[in-house]
Amino acid sequence: MEWNTVTSDSNFVEKHLKASSRNPHLTLSWHKRMEFIKNVVPIPVHRLLKKPSATVSSKDFHSMKNPSMLVDSCNGLLCFLSWQGIIGFPWLLRPQPFKYLLHISNPATRTRSQPIEFTFGEDFKFTFGYDASSRTYKIVAFRAEENSNEVKIFNLGDNNCWRNIQNFPVVPYSRLDKYYMLNRLDNGVHCCGTVNWLALDKSIAPIEQFVIVSLDLSTETYKQFLLPALGFDHVQISQPALRVLMGSLCFSHDFNKTEFILWKMKEYGVQESWTRLFKISYQNLAMKLPIRLRVKLPMHINDDYCLHYPLACLYVNGDIVILACECCKKSFIYNLKDKTVVKIKSRNFIYWISDSKDYVESLVSVQ
Repeated sequence: MEWNTVTSDSNFVEKHLKASSRNPHLTLSWHKRMEFIKNVVPIPVHRLLKKPSATVSSKDFHSMKNPSMLVDSCNGLLCFLSWQGIIGFPWLLRPQPFKYLLHISNPATRTRSQPIEFTFGEDFKFTFGYDASSRTYKIVAFRAEENSNEVKIFNLGDNNCWRNIQNFPVVPYSRLDKYYMLNRLDNGVHCCGTVNWLALDKSIAPIEQFVIVSLDLSTETYKQFLLPALGFDHVQISQPALRVLMGSLCFSHDFNKTEFILWKMKEYGVQESWTRLFKISYQNLAMKLPIRLRVKLPMHINDDYCLHYPLACLYVNGDIVILACECCKKSFIYNLKDKTVVKIKSRNFIYWISDSKDYVESLVSVQ
C-alpha cells in the first residue's frame, strides 16, 4: 500500500491524532523589530520547558503580512484570517474590513487550503471548531453589540456559503479592544464540539450575572451555564477569560489586583465539576498591576483611564504552568510546588496571548 494511501485513511489519521495529543505544542507568532511580517510556527511544549527559549528557526512554516491574525487551532489545523479596508493605524484601532480572506493550514503536512474570500460588515470576530457528528470543520462569525448581535456559520467545503443562525441569547463580554487590538481572549474557545464565550446577562453586572454561553456545532443551538462560585462580587477591567487546557474548559481571573486564579471544569457542561487548580500571587511573579498604558486614547475615553492587562495561562501540567503577560510581551514558567519562576527568553517580538494556541500535529486534510 502506498504511503499517501495510508496517511489519507481516516482511521489512521484518527489514531495518529490521538497519539499526537500526548505531545502538546503551542503556536508562536512573532515578528522581528521594525518589520511587519508575522511568522507562525508550532513549538513543542517540552522544548520550552527543557530550554526556556522562544528562539525559533527562520525556516518558519507560515509568514503573513499585517493586517492578519491566527483565528484558532483545531485537530492540527490552523485557521488564518486577513482583511482589507483598514481605517487608521492597525496597531491602535480595530480594523474596518470590507473583504476577508480565510484559509486553513496544516503545519505537519505543510499544506494550505485555497483562500475563502467573502465580504462582511465591520466588527466581526471569528472562531474555528469541529463538529464530530458530521465530521465537519466550521467557522463561526459573530458581531456582538450591547443591544444586538449577529451570528453566521460556515462549513468548510460548502463553497463560500455562510448561513445565518440563531443570535446569542446573551451578549458576550467585551473589553476596550473595540478600540485597541490588545488581545482576543473573548473570541470564543472550542471544546468538546462546542464554542464557548464568557457573557453577560446585562451590560453592567456583578460577577453572579456572568455566564458561559455555549454553541453546539452539531445542533447549532445554545446552552448557558454558570461560572464557579468565586467569592467576590465584582470584576476588574482585566476581565475573566476562557481557555481550553488539558482538553478541558478552564476559566481564569484576577483577584484584587494581587492574584491570578485558574479553574477547571472537569466534566464539560456540569456546573458542580468546577475545581480551582491554583492561585498565584503577582508578587511571586515580580509583577505589579495595574499598568498604565501611555498612549493617546479616543476622545470619548478619559485620559486618566487605566487599562489592566491580563495574564493568560497557556499550559498547565501538574506543578508546571506557562503564563504570559500581554503588557510586557513576556512569558514565564512557574513551578506551583516551590513557587519559582523562569522567564522564557526571546530575541523577537512575540504575540504570546493573541496568537498562542494549543496545537497537536496531525495528518488531517485542509480540504
